[in-house]
Amino acid sequence: MNWARYITGWALAEISGDRPERALQALAERGVPFWQATPPADFTLTVRIPDSAAGRIVPLAEALGCQGRILARRGLPELWRKLRRRVMLWVWAAAVLAVLFVGSAFVWQIDIEGNQTIPDRIILAALRQCGVDIGSYWPAFSQDGVRAGVIRRVPGIRWMTVNVRGGRAQVIIRESRIPKQPVQEREYVDIVARKAALVETVSAQRGTAETERGNMVLPGEVLIGGYSTGRRGVQGPVRAMGSVMGRTWYDLTCLAPAELAQKTPAGHSRSRWTLVVGKTRINFFKGSSICPAGCDKIIESYPLAVEGLFTLPISLERAVYTPYKTEPVPAAESREAMEALLTAYLEDLTGPEGEVLSARFTAGERNGALTVRLQAECREQIGAERLLSAEELARIEERIPKTEEHNP
Repeated sequence: MNWARYITGWALAEISGDRPERALQALAERGVPFWQATPPADFTLTVRIPDSAAGRIVPLAEALGCQGRILARRGLPELWRKLRRRVMLWVWAAAVLAVLFVGSAFVWQIDIEGNQTIPDRIILAALRQCGVDIGSYWPAFSQDGVRAGVIRRVPGIRWMTVNVRGGRAQVIIRESRIPKQPVQEREYVDIVARKAALVETVSAQRGTAETERGNMVLPGEVLIGGYSTGRRGVQGPVRAMGSVMGRTWYDLTCLAPAELAQKTPAGHSRSRWTLVVGKTRINFFKGSSICPAGCDKIIESYPLAVEGLFTLPISLERAVYTPYKTEPVPAAESREAMEALLTAYLEDLTGPEGEVLSARFTAGERNGALTVRLQAECREQIGAERLLSAEELARIEERIPKTEEHNP
């Protein structure tokens, strides 16, 4: 499309009579541009001319002893001629603009950002007490008053601001940061076993290894002691650091009903529409909106809003009801699902550094229940920190050799 010609407008003219091509010469002599002149039939010619020259084509054709008429007009000038006669269209447009203008002065949506530990409901309650709520007139807000009121009512907020645009209030929160406690060298710890295991490797980066490869350890047993040693024996307490890999064994069980059922669609879905204006709901259907038995219900909302421009308290809700039927799940599929659950649970127990060396599943059915058992052998990190008590520190201090004092 030639946008320049669409903006200025153009017309499709038809000239018929004896030698209609003379009209093209007359247009050129009068300085009227034309294009796409084609003869659709004998003694007939169609040509495109600017919209501003459409009124001249009939007199010009008559002056040449021909007949002329306008077949079609296109472009913005013709669109304006059509729209200006439709009064109700302009009335509706003015009404919509008025609703948007008036509605944008009220808050219809509140979005909270930046809060990590403080729940939204607590912040919304504090905003409501400060006058910021759905349907409130936002030009009357005092930014400083709202900020001070919310910070005073909600401990843990260091800074906040409220930005309102198009009926949407954006509340940005910055919570008070709790400084992380640095690791203190004076916090003396042992590395102890988290679970029973067969030790495979011991890597003591700081402290003294209390076990070795091939030993069987129990939960809580010290693996790396929180003290250092030298040529003269114990030198003093330290924060033990290192890793201990061990071989562990698991025996996990999962139970489920022997007869499981799954949902499958049965029939066509049907929709029920509701118009929501503020807190008022207008149903376009009869009866209750409660989901009937044997159906799944999914609600979709279509708010009257344009992101960043305006938000109005008007939305359409579509409730989709899909009938379903239940079918028995084959025992093989139930077993596979239970095995997958046990495998995922085992991976959580062994951690990211863990490795499953061997695994064996067994299944059985008894008293209407399906039992799946997982027996696995794994290799994993078994060490965990444990803070040394005062008694343990005292015992370590007792083992430090005393320095002999020599009299001069």
